[in-house]
Amino acid sequence: MATIVVSLVSTKGGVGKTTVAANLAGLTAALGLRTLLIDGDVQPSLSKYFLMDRPASTGMAEVISSGGLITTRDISRTKTPNLDIILSNMTDATQNWLKQREDRLILLKRAVRQPVVRDNYEIVIIDTQGATGELQRTAAMAADIMISPIKPDLMNYSEFLSGTLEMMQQLNAMADLSAELRSGVLCLLINSMDRTRNSMGVAQAVRNDFRQHPNVRLLDTVVPASTVYPTSRSMNCPVHLFDRPNGNGRSGYEVMHQLLHELLPHLKGMWADGVPPGAQEPKTTEGV
Repeated sequence: MATIVVSLVSTKGGVGKTTVAANLAGLTAALGLRTLLIDGDVQPSLSKYFLMDRPASTGMAEVISSGGLITTRDISRTKTPNLDIILSNMTDATQNWLKQREDRLILLKRAVRQPVVRDNYEIVIIDTQGATGELQRTAAMAADIMISPIKPDLMNYSEFLSGTLEMMQQLNAMADLSAELRSGVLCLLINSMDRTRNSMGVAQAVRNDFRQHPNVRLLDTVVPASTVYPTSRSMNCPVHLFDRPNGNGRSGYEVMHQLLHELLPHLKGMWADGVPPGAQEPKTTEGV
């Protein structure tokens, strides 16, 4: 099976990109899929999510400065089986250096096609910074699938329309000239959904605007607002291990499986415990 590349993209910070990236990676690794995380954010939150078994001496700064060459010495091994990561050791200078390269848009696309990636990993998940910039753009162009989390409030929705969506339209302006200049499918994920009237109203507006959008796929999966996500993060633990099935369909275990199965339908029927939640005994969990 060809390596599948998933990028988390948003021009706004604080929407949950790192949390989604880490939990999807933790789940794919638990399913036995060899998974590589790439921390493409100058603020290395993802690099601190998982405990390290063998940290590498180099990371994304070297991958970028080499023009997209990934070697084994750039890849850190986490204590989670099947899960490796390229840590972020970048600075603003890395971003400025990238701006000068004519091949900046396809640099990460070239990187994830390296034999060390293609021959050793089935899933690559790239986290990005919460601002428009070359790192975000090159991560978008590298992806087969892009996930753009959006919190259901007016500020976040406005930023998605004027920032992320506009960036994607600009990136694909030259797509007819070459397949190399076409980004992956943009998937819109409603994240951190609470039960307030405001959130429900914005979420409905998102559904109305993007249910049949020609260039954006609105995901059916909705990630509820819950303390289990920051709590599992503080424990360096994927949420599917921390928040077990509880009978209401909103546990971290169930939501992350639903999201993964929607993004990658060929994985439907695969569960971290080997059986679907309905076949398990409910276990104590944090409330949503």
